[in-house]
Amino acid sequence: MIMGSNQITGSTRLIPILAYPADHVQAPNFYNPIFIKEKLDWIMFPLGIHPNDFSLTVNQLSKLTNLHGLNITIPHKNRAFTLCIRLGEEAKRTGVVNTMRLDRDRNWSGDSFDGIGFVNAAKAHQVLNLERPVLMYGAGGAGTAIAFALAQEGIREIRIVNREDEMTQNLIHKLLLAYPDMKCQSARGCIEEVGLVVNATSLGLHSTDELPFQPEELELDTAVFDIIAARDTELMKACQSLGLKVIGGRAMTDHQIALQISFWRKEL
Repeated sequence: MIMGSNQITGSTRLIPILAYPADHVQAPNFYNPIFIKEKLDWIMFPLGIHPNDFSLTVNQLSKLTNLHGLNITIPHKNRAFTLCIRLGEEAKRTGVVNTMRLDRDRNWSGDSFDGIGFVNAAKAHQVLNLERPVLMYGAGGAGTAIAFALAQEGIREIRIVNREDEMTQNLIHKLLLAYPDMKCQSARGCIEEVGLVVNATSLGLHSTDELPFQPEELELDTAVFDIIAARDTELMKACQSLGLKVIGGRAMTDHQIALQISFWRKEL
């Protein structure tokens, strides 16, 4: 794309989004129009990379002379952190990277914008009540970034549910080290007084996925934020049918794109 058009030339800079699987990825439909609007000769497209091949693939991508950066999604955000020579402050705090830039020395810089994107979207939609607990499903890369951002924002209590208890306990440990005054616990099914429920799992990428929780168990003044951006999930539809306030993942993406673009524009 060049100067606000949809042309792709030899000077177009590549910013792939790395995922596994990649069939659900819709991000190029969000990012490429903004690249055009900002008159950036960049293009985003999905690449499906198996986790076992991620490090090798990223190393090979760094050899492309027209590659500018990477957008990182499920399940690669923790591994991406380990490949970056330079890290932003949020990446250092969380151990997670969702945005990588190839600098002039051909080394990777990385940072995480999921957390701030989530918090800014939640504030914009008025679903963030600092006085009420947040119940979060998922303790992976996105869940970690979101939990740290919520703690930074001043949420006093976060309850975490994850299929792998070791990941839950690791996240709780990191949060309490950074924010010793907050309350953070593993809390499967503990919905009392919860103001916001977050689906930070991959459940919902496909219509056949099970629901991460049963919406009818929630109080009617509880908001639900499903970070899946690719589609309106069955969870979102079920919650909406009960009259709950529901936010989808597109809002989170929209609130971090400008920050990612600023990061990609800065070459070291």
